[in-house]
Amino acid sequence: MTNASLLRLSPGPIRSRLLRDLILLIAFTVGLLVTINLLLIDEIKHDLAGNRIEAATVLVQDEVRGLLLPVRQQLLIVRDGIESAGLAPTDEPALNRYLIPTLAHIPQIAGALDAAGDGAEYFLRRDGDGWLTRLREPGDAARIRITRWDAALRPLERREDVSDHDPRTRPWFTEALETPGQVIWSQPYVFSSLRVPGVTAAIAWSNAGLNAGQARVTAMDVTLQSILDAIKRLAIGEQGQGFLFSGEGGVFIPPASTDALNHDHQASGFFSAQTRLGGPLQFDAVAAWKAVGAPRDDLVRFHSGGEDWWGGFRPLTEDADGAWIGVVLPVSETLTILQSRWHIIAFTALGILAASLGLALLVVRKYSRQLRDLPKLSLDRRRLEQDLRELLAAGEGTHLEFKSTMRMNLHTQTAGKEIELAWLKGVAAFLNTEGGILLIGVADDGAVLGMAADKFENEDKCQLHFKNLLNQHLGPEYARFVRFYLYDLDGRRIGAVECERADAPAFLRDDKQRELFIIRNGPSNIELSISRALNYIRGHY
Repeated sequence: MTNASLLRLSPGPIRSRLLRDLILLIAFTVGLLVTINLLLIDEIKHDLAGNRIEAATVLVQDEVRGLLLPVRQQLLIVRDGIESAGLAPTDEPALNRYLIPTLAHIPQIAGALDAAGDGAEYFLRRDGDGWLTRLREPGDAARIRITRWDAALRPLERREDVSDHDPRTRPWFTEALETPGQVIWSQPYVFSSLRVPGVTAAIAWSNAGLNAGQARVTAMDVTLQSILDAIKRLAIGEQGQGFLFSGEGGVFIPPASTDALNHDHQASGFFSAQTRLGGPLQFDAVAAWKAVGAPRDDLVRFHSGGEDWWGGFRPLTEDADGAWIGVVLPVSETLTILQSRWHIIAFTALGILAASLGLALLVVRKYSRQLRDLPKLSLDRRRLEQDLRELLAAGEGTHLEFKSTMRMNLHTQTAGKEIELAWLKGVAAFLNTEGGILLIGVADDGAVLGMAADKFENEDKCQLHFKNLLNQHLGPEYARFVRFYLYDLDGRRIGAVECERADAPAFLRDDKQRELFIIRNGPSNIELSISRALNYIRGHY
C-alpha cells in the first residue's frame, strides 16, 4: 500500500489529523532549528572570532617567542663563556671577541651588557657598519669611555665623557638580582644609549675569581621595534593587526608615528591608552581590555573608527606587568566567514528537512495497516458516490447505522419524537464509543429512500432542525464532534451524520428529561445502567 493510498483510505478526521500532525512536526523541527540558530548566532560569531583570534595570537606569540628564544639561549652561552674565561667588565677587547659575533648573527639583539656590583660596566651595540662600546670603570665616578670600532675591530675614535649613568640602577640589573641564576625579561623601558623602548634579557651570577662573590649581571637588549617588525611580517586576516602594549595599558607606537602624539602622555616609551579613547585602533583596543579587567584568555569586543572589532591579548613573557601582544580583527571579517558558510548551513537545513520528511513517511508506512483498519468516520468528497455505495453494501455495523427518516414516522405518516430520538441515540452511541456514520434516508436493508418524507421546506430548514435537536438533546458542546451533510444518490437526497469519538461522556436527554448513557455494540445501540455507565466512563475517559 502506498502512502497516498493510506491517507486516502484512512478515516477523514484521522487522516486530516495525521497530515496536520506530520506537517506540524516538520514545521516544529525546522522552526526549532531556526530559533536555535538565531539564538546562538552571536555565540557562533564569538566562536568563529575566537578561533581566528586564537590562531592569529598563537601565530604572533610563536613568532615573537621564536625571535626571543635565541636571545635567551645566546645569553646563557655568553654568560658561561665570560665566567669560564674569568673576564671582568673592563676586559674590553676580550669581551668584543665574545659578543660581536653574537650581535652580528642575531640581528634582533640591539646591544649586549656586562656589569658588576662595583659599578663597572661594558656595553656593546652596532654603529652603522662598525661597533660602539661604552666602558665604565668601577666605583661611583661618573666618567665613561666610548670607543667606535670598524668592522675589523680597529679603534676609529675614542673619547671620555661624564655621565650620571649607573648600571646598578637600571631595571635589567635590579630585576636580575632578585632571581640570580635565572634569565629574566625586564618590563619595557627606554634604552639609555639608543633612546628607544625595548626589553632586556638578563641573568645575575657571581664572580668565581678576582672579587669572588661580587654580583655580576650579563644582559642583552631587544628593541620593541624589532618585535613589531616581526609581527608585521605575519598575515593576520585581511584587516587584522598585531601590536605591542604594556601591562599597565600603554601602547607602543613606532617612532614615525609618535610625532603626532602628545608626548606629555609618554611613559617608558609607551603612550597611555586611557588618554587616547576614540583615537587609533590600538588605543581603543587596550582601553577596552583594561575596562573589562585585562583578561588573558577571553575575547574583548570593542568599537573603533565606526566599526566593531574583536581583540585577543597575551603576555609577551611570563611577567604579566611587562610587554603584551594584542591582535585585533574586525567583526565584519568574522561575518564574512559566516556568510561564506551559508551554503553549508542551507544544505544542513535541507538535509534535516529531508530527514524529517523521511521519518514522517516511515511513521506513515509503519502504521499503514493499523490506519487502514481504522473505522471509517467520514466520507471522501472526491469519491463521494463510491464511498456511499461501499457503505450501503457493507450494511449496518459498529460504525455505521441507517435511518429511514429524520422526523417522519412512515407508518403513521406523522412526525414523531420517537423517530428523532432513535437517530439521536445512534449519534450519542458513536460519540461514546469509536465514532461512526449515520445515514438518514436509507432503509435498514440499505435501500435508498431519500428524505422527501420528512417534508422540510428547504435544506436550510433541515440543517437548522438537525442543529436544534443536537443542542437540545446532547448539548452544543458536542457540535464540534458532529457534522451533518446532504448528498444526492440515485436521484434522492440523503443525509450523512459524521461522528467522532467525544473527549467527554455524552448523555442523551429524552423527551422526559431523563439522561441516558448509550454506547455502540456491533450494529446496536445499548443503554447502560448508572453503575455500568460509571464503570465504562472510568475505563474510557
